[in-house]
Amino acid sequence: MIRLRGAILLTATLGLASPTWATDEDPASFVKFGEDFGATCVTRNTVTVTVKSTHPSRTVRVWLERSVGGVPTGDRSKSDLKPNAEPEDLGCKQSLEGAEQRWNVQRAAFLEG
Repeated sequence: MIRLRGAILLTATLGLASPTWATDEDPASFVKFGEDFGATCVTRNTVTVTVKSTHPSRTVRVWLERSVGGVPTGDRSKSDLKPNAEPEDLGCKQSLEGAEQRWNVQRAAFLEG
């Protein structure tokens, strides 16, 4: 029993054992959208849409696609969302024409190191 415990400890110390969180977590589940009262948007009677990561220790790289009035625009963006960072502004919730703007997660991945 002692020999087995030592082998497990040695394996974990050498980095051969993969932590459970490395394979069980979906990076997209940590991408959260919010709203803020940014000056530019407030003057247009709307709010600023923001995005951030809620993961406590890992950076999430996220690819977003924007749509206006429910129609994808083809505009895509990529952001590296660091843990505990301030939310990033994406744009106003309404376009200049008054149509609703949305951003959807196309893909997300954890950055290593």
